[in-house]
Amino acid sequence: MHSTSTVPTKITRRTQAERRDATREKILNAAVELLLCRGYASFRVSDVADAAQVSRGAQTHHFPTKSSLLLAVLERVYADSTASSMSRIQMLRPGDDPLDLLFEEAEGFFMGPNFAIALDLLNMGDADPELRKTVQELSRIHRLPLEQGWIGVLIKFGVDPERAKNIVWMSYAIYRGLAMRAMIQVDPEHNAQVISEWRTIAHQQIASAVQ
Repeated sequence: MHSTSTVPTKITRRTQAERRDATREKILNAAVELLLCRGYASFRVSDVADAAQVSRGAQTHHFPTKSSLLLAVLERVYADSTASSMSRIQMLRPGDDPLDLLFEEAEGFFMGPNFAIALDLLNMGDADPELRKTVQELSRIHRLPLEQGWIGVLIKFGVDPERAKNIVWMSYAIYRGLAMRAMIQVDPEHNAQVISEWRTIAHQQIASAVQ
């Protein structure tokens, strides 16, 4: 008769720091979803804990005020966007079309949730000037290096610095403008036409610069 012994399963317990980080992430994810669904005007801090399924005390521990929570949300979405865009820039190789990737990055940011959240918070600046100031600073910290990154890419492809700067600024301005226009009129077909025409002009600008 053979005896069988059962090896007890070792339960890996998360550290306190890991549990704290997980709770913080749940709160941020819930806040992002509520901001996107309701906007700043209808955003209630008391709803975040319920959506994240954490206690109010846990939420207050991580984010004592509404502003601290909102700014943490914006910092997170900006950081994610910046990391993704910088990775895209670093992956460019000779022979790639830099405009394709520049336009993808601009569309992903300005037509996506990150810009919508930032714009919503900026629009509340009259009610909370300090919040507006901090949102503007976060925008500068994360967006300006990307502009410089894309300008550097175009320069490496043979475009002179001034023209490279103009192409990047104009590309961002067009996508930013279309995103803001969507607040009063949604017209994807005309948006596509505007972008297509600018893409043609930008390609011509690059072609004439590198001849």
